[in-house]
Amino acid sequence: MMAGYDLIGNFRDLFESPLQLPGSLFLLCVRGSCSINIHLTSYEMKATSMAVIFPEQFFQINHASQDCRFLFMAFSAELTRDSALFSKTLPLLPLIYNSPVIPLPGSLAGFFTDFFHLVMKAESLPEQIVQNIQRQTTYYQLLMFITNINSKQPTKPHLRYNRNEEIVRELARYVIENYKTERNISFYADKMHLSPQHLSTTIKKITGKTLTDIISSFVINDAKGKLKSTELTIQEIAYSLNFPDISFFGKYFKRYTGMSPKQFRQQQ
Repeated sequence: MMAGYDLIGNFRDLFESPLQLPGSLFLLCVRGSCSINIHLTSYEMKATSMAVIFPEQFFQINHASQDCRFLFMAFSAELTRDSALFSKTLPLLPLIYNSPVIPLPGSLAGFFTDFFHLVMKAESLPEQIVQNIQRQTTYYQLLMFITNINSKQPTKPHLRYNRNEEIVRELARYVIENYKTERNISFYADKMHLSPQHLSTTIKKITGKTLTDIISSFVINDAKGKLKSTELTIQEIAYSLNFPDISFFGKYFKRYTGMSPKQFRQQQ
């Protein structure tokens, strides 16, 4: 985790070209204004607004006023994809994916400014004082705050996306809703009234990942979370993810992790 203040406007130069982020980034605009791209979609930011960019999304600052400054907090993908944390944050993601730039009322902007400064101070403390579990909690708290704020926002006008962007957004919603029971590409293609080949090609072109990889990442992270943070038996976990039996689940899990569910659960 890193937290800091863009004192001299370096972010303008750093993100002048699109960059695919290796972790999650929270940007709080404290001065000025800018135009940004988050994964192909343009947004306007001004003082007292916050942007959230998740791992592997492309981020670019198209234009920023000379006085544009940010407070920032960044979390590694390794931290945010911890199996137990992933299970907790999964229900919060769709709303933020759809509205990654959030205008904040003055009182809330002040709260987040204080929160960012507090984290900056905490990061200067010794490792034994600020441990990884506390950084995970900070990440989860940020997502909770932002989701709660987003849910209270008035309905926004429908944003216009190109067709490929619409396909990616629609797929994300369907996968989040159905990954526990559906892993067949044809299911998602039928839902979206597309051919499996067209859907797979579009997803690969926009995200750089195969549709199978995207679906399996949700399944595996859910399984990891249940193996590490619940008392469910491996058979119960297999059934909760719609595997026909424990053997099939074990082979699927090992294909993507290199170990059996039992071996993963026994890890320290």
